[in-house]
Amino acid sequence: MLKFSHGLLVAGILLFPCFAPAADLKIATVSMERLFDEYHKTKDANARFKARADEIELRRREMLADLKTRKNELDELGAEIRDTSLNEAERNKKRAQAEAKFTQAREAEARLLEFDKTSKQQIGEQMRTMQQQFVTEIRGVLQAYIKDRGFTLVLDSSGKTMNNVEAVLIADKSFDITDAILAIINKDAPPAATNLPPVLKPVPVSTNLPTPAK
Repeated sequence: MLKFSHGLLVAGILLFPCFAPAADLKIATVSMERLFDEYHKTKDANARFKARADEIELRRREMLADLKTRKNELDELGAEIRDTSLNEAERNKKRAQAEAKFTQAREAEARLLEFDKTSKQQIGEQMRTMQQQFVTEIRGVLQAYIKDRGFTLVLDSSGKTMNNVEAVLIADKSFDITDAILAIINKDAPPAATNLPPVLKPVPVSTNLPTPAK
């Protein structure tokens, strides 16, 4: 299954572009992870990507079944060619059939591999595009909110440092504006979006699918 990942998109500290004297410093914290994961557009996109992944899996299984059928037919012809009860003319006929089946099997395998590669690439590109779009939209709302309220510094409470330590170790909950931003970005959410399952973590398209036959 597929899912957008906040970790691929946002980390560290969000700085408002102007600074006030220390006495006038107004700080807020926000969880960019929650904003992204609970954004109604993210949930809708994840549901659509999951549906697309299910379609891809179904098509891939059909292609894999076709490949296995062709290989089984090739194995049967190989057994017939080794049948000593056949005369040479019959064996030559079987060899010609086997060569044709072998070519078909190789072509079917190549189509399957190309399908895997193309599907992963297309889904990956679509996800990256939507991720960038949603983060831009969220940041726009966040920047307008903090500008209107005179915040000087906003820290991402879900971000981590290079040492994998929380960027914000301790913060009073009264500083957190995540719920306020969520209310703004989800105010126009369609009713159906609120009933969608939690967002899904990113997984390569073919991870849950059978490995191509060799």
